[in-house]
Amino acid sequence: MKIGTIGSGMIVDRFIQAIEMTEGVELVAVYSRGEEKAKEFAQKHNAKKYYVDMDEMLADQEIDTIYVASPNSLHYPQTLKALQAGKHVINEKPFTSTLEECDMLIRTAKENNVFLFEAITTLHLPNYRIIKENLKNIGDIRLVTCNFSQFSSRYGKYKNHEQSNAFDPAFSGGAIMDINVYNIHFTVGLFGKPNSYEYHPNIGYNGVDTSGVMIMKYDNFIATLIGAKDSSSEYLCFVQGDQASIKMSGGSTGVCKNVEIIPLKGDQIGVTNPVDSSNNIGIEQAMHMTYEVEAFRDIVNNNDMDKYNALLQHTRDVMEIISTSRIKAGVHFSADKKSV
Repeated sequence: MKIGTIGSGMIVDRFIQAIEMTEGVELVAVYSRGEEKAKEFAQKHNAKKYYVDMDEMLADQEIDTIYVASPNSLHYPQTLKALQAGKHVINEKPFTSTLEECDMLIRTAKENNVFLFEAITTLHLPNYRIIKENLKNIGDIRLVTCNFSQFSSRYGKYKNHEQSNAFDPAFSGGAIMDINVYNIHFTVGLFGKPNSYEYHPNIGYNGVDTSGVMIMKYDNFIATLIGAKDSSSEYLCFVQGDQASIKMSGGSTGVCKNVEIIPLKGDQIGVTNPVDSSNNIGIEQAMHMTYEVEAFRDIVNNNDMDKYNALLQHTRDVMEIISTSRIKAGVHFSADKKSV
């Protein structure tokens, strides 16, 4: 894979670091609207080319894949243009602003015979796979709780009515799109789509959600997913069974740093296979973004349509949950008013 990037900042820095750590993947070019910034970014990451015209980068025959990490509201139009140019696309989370945009991108990728991926780290992490493999060891699932609360450095300005992209509905900002999206991917990846779901947001002065709680109901358990940009908490996730629980800590649901099985507390009468003490089952992972890059490379190189279609369906499921629940909760974006 020979990649051109759209966007800048810490997330692109990390993705390029993952590229450098992955065999068979190469950074070719970077794009930014300003020439000085584009040139500096290319020099920083040893990219041999930089572009200030997106169409020129998309016409570059050396590039076969575009990584999109621009503000949320630009994911759709930039990804659409790249797909139409015949490029594979790795599109950062949140995938799109609306479900309609998501469906259009999926159709366009198929029409142009190219691959389309969502850059969501969670699904590809070794420790996430370990969590999934150990669900059978904790009995019947009763509750799932995820808390990804990360205080935004821009929240102080937001309280003074100084908007940034992260808190602007015109740019599809807010907590469910930037933060809780990881928790939703985490839970849907383990258990599939819920039977029902409802979002309960704290809504700021301009209609954006600064924090919120997603309640997802399955056949025999409830998942409570907390995401906040207006406050902070320890990163924690518990999958509670009637035989034991799985605890994820030390990193968000996009990192899954520490994973352990912990015993029940209290009366264990009726427990079939009691866990006597906490057992660390996770591994020390490499930089978390490397795993998604490896996965995308392998799918493209092997033309693995089964894995590809499963990932794409998962992305659509998550976008359906986010789009329908936030609109019902009164969180509206400028993209909601546009027809695709």
